[in-house]
Amino acid sequence: MAPQSLYNLLHPCVVLVSIPAKKAKGTGFFVAPGKILTCAHVVEAAQQQKLPIEVTWHGQTLPAQLQQFRDVAATDLALLEVNLTTHPCVLLYGGAEPQNHLYSFGFPDIQQQGASTTFESEGWVGSQLEQIRLKQGQARPGMSGSPLLNLETGSVCGIVQPTRGSNTDLGGTALLTQVILRELPALEEQQEQYHLQHRAWIDSLTPQQRQQLNLSWLNTSSTGSIEIFISYAKEDEDLLKQFVKHLKPMKREGLITDWYDHDIEAGEDTQVEAKNHLYTARIILILVSSNYLASDDLYDGEMMEALKRHQANQVRVIPIMLQYADGWQKTEFSKLLSIPRNGKPVTKWQDRDEAFYNIAKEIRRVVEQLPKNS
Repeated sequence: MAPQSLYNLLHPCVVLVSIPAKKAKGTGFFVAPGKILTCAHVVEAAQQQKLPIEVTWHGQTLPAQLQQFRDVAATDLALLEVNLTTHPCVLLYGGAEPQNHLYSFGFPDIQQQGASTTFESEGWVGSQLEQIRLKQGQARPGMSGSPLLNLETGSVCGIVQPTRGSNTDLGGTALLTQVILRELPALEEQQEQYHLQHRAWIDSLTPQQRQQLNLSWLNTSSTGSIEIFISYAKEDEDLLKQFVKHLKPMKREGLITDWYDHDIEAGEDTQVEAKNHLYTARIILILVSSNYLASDDLYDGEMMEALKRHQANQVRVIPIMLQYADGWQKTEFSKLLSIPRNGKPVTKWQDRDEAFYNIAKEIRRVVEQLPKNS
């Protein structure tokens, strides 16, 4: 699987930040598990009046707690916390030079479903060189708190701050990452821990970008494993239990982690957790059966989401044939190579353990071909 586009990696890290009582909205982005960076002025009313803050991400709206607040007149930063950790995070590092090409994604007032903006760095602002002025793009109201991706370094180099009014000149200003990490120093270690475990962003950097970043831990080897999401019908649970036993050696070796809905803890939302893991997985296994194809929730939900990620070259999807299923050949996934390779479904094998043994061997081969977390 080819490295993912940095654009595709950035978008899922971005959230809509709102204060419902004030109808105020802005943008934020995940910088560590459960941690969202935004501008202080976006949530200032909530801080002053103790109002609820909400963030919307991936179709779900969650309450957020204000963990850190830096004065609007100073660095204008706020760090929010949400009860969610199964999400991607940006690579927050590096700066920007004049004429660098920059990219941002946020929730401007005129496109509240989210929109991209490209800028060019005009140069630094102030004697401390802690902000940059943006040109050749419009940071409209609502874009405050958006991540600023430096295409030269491949990292988020800053956060869009005071946006220019909707009827004024193009551009805006941004606070550089060096100031963010100085104000919120715990983020530096949290960033390292996250990206050494989840290396999709790092694996997508070019040699030139790696050289420009010059991060000490960037090329550090890691035992981070590849996440596998297993999509199955409840009626096939006995076959699932037999199958996951054959994945255990790869888990023990640290090659993979697996997730299916039995891993949900009490009090967690099944659909939300499944959707989160469906997004973060690098391999999706579909246990094909008549039970699976008969489920509208699986077919229209997990299967279609897997198809989107597959078409975007973000995930490897592997159908596992448990039994012959009418209608399978008419699905998009029937074009993919399924296992067992001999085309004989698991339930038709005299020894099902032998079938699952062969399936596990094929999965191991795929895992070993994927770019490693190193």
